Amino acid sequence: MVAVYENVTAAVGKVLDPHINVPLTEMGMLSKVEVDADGDVDVSLVFPCMGCPAFTMLKENVKTQVRRVSGVNNVRVKVDWEAKWDRTKMSDRAKEYAAKSGYRI
Repeated sequence: MVAVYENVTAAVGKVLDPHINVPLTEMGMLSKVEVDADGDVDVSLVFPCMGCPAFTMLKENVKTQVRRVSGVNNVRVKVDWEAKWDRTKMSDRAKEYAAKSGYRI
């Protein structure tokens, strides 16, 4: 299941933040991935702002990418309400893109 976990994480990395066009993984939005022996996957995301207008779209995009991973049967994507997002979770590249896009991070 380690390979499935790694491939799921990589699949989430194919989903781009619609505001600055960098992967959710580089935005620090991937909170947790759990894969069970049956190939059922739970992906937890944390959002930089509550009420994000892209919330539903991002969840669906993550589901679409993760379903493509070999060994995955079912995918659930949820918001991790306990985790807190902050800019320290962003990669340097994401911070650079955010600055170029006019976002003050």
